[in-house]
Amino acid sequence: MGDGARARRVYEDAVEYLCRNVDAVRELIGPALWDAHFAVVRDADPATTEWRNAVRALHYAVEAAGIPGGLGLRPTMGVGDWPGAPTPQSTGWVCPTRRCARVDLRDGVLPDTPTCALADRPMRLVGG
Repeated sequence: MGDGARARRVYEDAVEYLCRNVDAVRELIGPALWDAHFAVVRDADPATTEWRNAVRALHYAVEAAGIPGGLGLRPTMGVGDWPGAPTPQSTGWVCPTRRCARVDLRDGVLPDTPTCALADRPMRLVGG
């Protein structure tokens, strides 16, 4: 995995945190900052600078509101800082828009399909 893919994964992880805590983050940072950036994170192509800038803006707003580490974006110190552990093979649901790294693992019995908090759509089942 190259540095670009690793950097994208950091942003996807930040959006995963946002997805899991969407209501709390909206309340924490207020409607002005939320409205200015959330639609871009939800709708824009994750490969664009506009999308990364919107994620970064929400990260800074959460950090400024008192959550240490914001959405989890961290400065890149170098290639050696990236984890290299293999990804385990499992079954679960992933973001239907591929904007975040959220994964809800399937634990035995197949429960109802979870809903993506960002897109308000059913998550996509993968693996197995």
